[in-house]
Amino acid sequence: MSTIVVLAVLLAALLHASWNALVKGGSDRWMTSGMIGGFGGIGALIVALAFLPLPLSHHWPWLIGSGALHALYFIFLVNAYAHGDLGKVYPIARGSAPLIIVALSAPLVGDIPSLSELIAVLVIVAGVVALSLEPAKLASANARTLVLALLTGACIAAYSLFDAVGIRKVGPEVGNGTLVYLTWIMVFASIPIMAATYIVRRGHIISHLRAHALTGIGGAFIALTSYGLVLFAFANASVASVAALRETGVVFAALIGVVVLGEKFGKKRIPAAILVACGASALKFAG
Repeated sequence: MSTIVVLAVLLAALLHASWNALVKGGSDRWMTSGMIGGFGGIGALIVALAFLPLPLSHHWPWLIGSGALHALYFIFLVNAYAHGDLGKVYPIARGSAPLIIVALSAPLVGDIPSLSELIAVLVIVAGVVALSLEPAKLASANARTLVLALLTGACIAAYSLFDAVGIRKVGPEVGNGTLVYLTWIMVFASIPIMAATYIVRRGHIISHLRAHALTGIGGAFIALTSYGLVLFAFANASVASVAALRETGVVFAALIGVVVLGEKFGKKRIPAAILVACGASALKFAG
């Protein structure tokens, strides 16, 4: 994996952790997530129509399909958090996704990871699970929470595999291909996200927008930038390696929690963070 791809994915992971911290620190996770999705879709539509070429006719199924998978991920994630806290949901969702991608990337995408890449991916996954796992909370998780967390992980794997193929098909065939792909999938993802938010929080939308609109706009910009970097990486490296390296966001999230949210890191989490760092470093030299 080239240095520029590694740096792009690490920056994407930091940005992903940042907008997730906005959601976690918000007074209403549904509304904060809905605002980020809504403002992201509106901003993406303006950019797509005003500054970018339209996709070709055979690109639309990829863009609509990706948008649907991202929206499904959002709905499962928010519902998982509604039935179980972060310590139950996060390690299952984030830890299961890279494993699914490793298993399916060869037959579905044509990416065959080398042995060194595979070992590095597994080291990162082990570190991610160890860093975010809270055994006491996980033991108390009910069946619904576990199912929703696994479905969230499956959605992460699904949109990652889908986008790894989609960006390689769309990108070379249209000018500014990565931006075209990014903006339109965000447009299509935002429609069901905004609809779901309206159904769940119908009576609170206007008041929340008045108080927190800037948070939604800032979060949308961060989220779009983050996934744009991921798409760039998907176009230039194996999907399994990119997906695993992206999970370094768990370390960034923990550090943001300490610095911004006043959370404790804990000595037991230091070896796990080192494990993630070692796996990330190994991916740089794997081939």
